[in-house]
Amino acid sequence: MVNLLKKIDAFLLPPQEEMRYAAYVWLVYLAIFFVSLYNFQRSNYGTELAIVGTLAFLYFYFHAYWANSQTVAWDILAIAAIGSVLGYITPGASVFFVFAGAFCCRLGKAKKAVFALAIMAVWVVFLSWLFDLSAFFYIPAIGFMWMIGGINIYQFEMDKKKKELKLSREEIRTLAKTAERERIARDLHDLIGHTFSVITLKAELAGKLINKDNQKAKDEIKELENISRDALKQVREVVTGYRTSDLNTELAHAKYVLESNDIQFQYSLDEFELDDATNKELAIVLKELVTNVLKHSGADKVSAEIYQQSGDLVMIVRDNGKGLHQEFDSKHATKGFGLTGIQERVAKLSGVFSVSSDSGACFQLKVPLEVSGK
Repeated sequence: MVNLLKKIDAFLLPPQEEMRYAAYVWLVYLAIFFVSLYNFQRSNYGTELAIVGTLAFLYFYFHAYWANSQTVAWDILAIAAIGSVLGYITPGASVFFVFAGAFCCRLGKAKKAVFALAIMAVWVVFLSWLFDLSAFFYIPAIGFMWMIGGINIYQFEMDKKKKELKLSREEIRTLAKTAERERIARDLHDLIGHTFSVITLKAELAGKLINKDNQKAKDEIKELENISRDALKQVREVVTGYRTSDLNTELAHAKYVLESNDIQFQYSLDEFELDDATNKELAIVLKELVTNVLKHSGADKVSAEIYQQSGDLVMIVRDNGKGLHQEFDSKHATKGFGLTGIQERVAKLSGVFSVSSDSGACFQLKVPLEVSGK
């Protein structure tokens, strides 16, 4: 029996219909029509017409739940037509106009729904005048049609806004997840690219020394172990979002890495305040620039200057290597993921990033100190 009722329910109402049991409860108001029919009829064939009209109403009533905003108008029109015909038989047929008004909210827009209610109200007045129908017909028809219809329009609009808000929140969550994946990808690229470049250089050096200077080769291998441990720690920090690198630390690390590869490194850092997020971003930028020097430049001298100029933080990293074959094009990302990632990070800080090549490479960025949290 339960399964049969479920099948009937699935046939009558769409699966996504909310408050589906209310659709059956509202049919109780048909009792008003039948009580009126029992007490007052204006036609000898009233009972037969009432049965046919009720069956037709039930078809259009349940069909309206399946209809979209373009086709539900026909169901509303059909229910109003049934109410018009049966209204000549008994004044209780006004209940069909209330049902028609209740479905107006499904027309898609509130203005269209209100306009449909107004048209039906005018039609009820015209019908009452034409057939000299009593106040027991047109007063309930117009009054309850506007009351129920208005409530449904309001509720329907609120439900639409809730759904839009829910979709908006889901979209924000999706964008946040995408941004977080991109952040992790950039951080991992900057970190792993830098670390593996150092490990490769150390491994090559250890390989060259292993047959010449066994002790120095062992020292290089020991440094490899320390670098890999540090890299593992930093990878964990990147994934959890708690990486605590800053400019001071990164400058010291850059000096150690470069000079351990026989590259002279000099730097200067002015004193000014930076918020943690900006400090971290600039530290990552510096790490990536040092990685580019190690991988591509062939330089033996590198310098870094970080200072304040007219309300901007300026960072300049120069090397005396082979330079670049072409200018960095931020629109076409000609220099690959590394410099593109730097461009994205600097843009996020409302800054500018440029690359030039004159007796080596020169990387320069400017970030407004107001944005960076001075």
